[in-house]
Amino acid sequence: MRRNRAVTQEDVSICFYLPRPTAEVSQSIALSLQYFVDAIGIRALNYYIGDDDEPRELDDAGWAFIHTKLHHPVAPSVLLTNDAPYPEKFEFEYLGKDIHAAIFRHDPGPVTAVRFIVPLSWVNAHGALRVRELALALAAPLPFSSGHAGLSVSGYLNSGTVMSDLVPLLAPFPGVDVQSFDRTSFEIGTRLRVPHWMTFIGEPSLSAMGGVDFLRSQLHAPGTTVEALDASRAVVILGPEPLAGGPDQPLLAYRELARVLEPWAFHASVRPANFSDDDFMGWDRRFLD
Repeated sequence: MRRNRAVTQEDVSICFYLPRPTAEVSQSIALSLQYFVDAIGIRALNYYIGDDDEPRELDDAGWAFIHTKLHHPVAPSVLLTNDAPYPEKFEFEYLGKDIHAAIFRHDPGPVTAVRFIVPLSWVNAHGALRVRELALALAAPLPFSSGHAGLSVSGYLNSGTVMSDLVPLLAPFPGVDVQSFDRTSFEIGTRLRVPHWMTFIGEPSLSAMGGVDFLRSQLHAPGTTVEALDASRAVVILGPEPLAGGPDQPLLAYRELARVLEPWAFHASVRPANFSDDDFMGWDRRFLD
């Protein structure tokens, strides 16, 4: 809390990582964004962040600006949100990159990345099945190498002591994700952030592991399903709804998936701000150790 106002929220975050230049995927991103708006309602996103980093009303002129920016060929950054207080924030964030440009040559694995955030109030109102349908619909047009959907914490994570205050609260609930989305988009390459309620797997990892047949042969926890989306993309779903974990929720399916996918897993080299090295390493490997 800051001055009696929440600066973070627990929500469902749906993220995809695309190892392609933004010019190749901008139309696909626009299709996913349109589906997101159709699903949550046009009024759910009513502000965008302008080039001056100031919030502006998302009116017809604002939408025209956003659609133009999505198709910028170099490095479009788009953030759409609403004026509701936490924990009622919807968000859309797009981090486009010309990943082959010289400016990214020192980054270990730059990708174009997109994130959709829905508050828990929407999840509770519409049900986990609707969230699952939403995530699959958002994934449909995207040539992703990986992606995930599940419980997360988002907000002003880099402000003051927010992250250090958050770490002890996260520890008992390993199913709730937290990440530096911006930093991840410079590092993840074609590896997988696992595990989550829904883990999307594309190329080259899917072929390297032997496809959906390999996944089905290795994943046996009750409630786990493996779905082929097409010849080069699949999704693993851990039960009917996302779980936070805790003493009464050991998240055995999450542990199983983490072990199976470890050869293709991404482990961040840069921890989020105010997340100590020891704490972050333990959290990052919480389903493995």
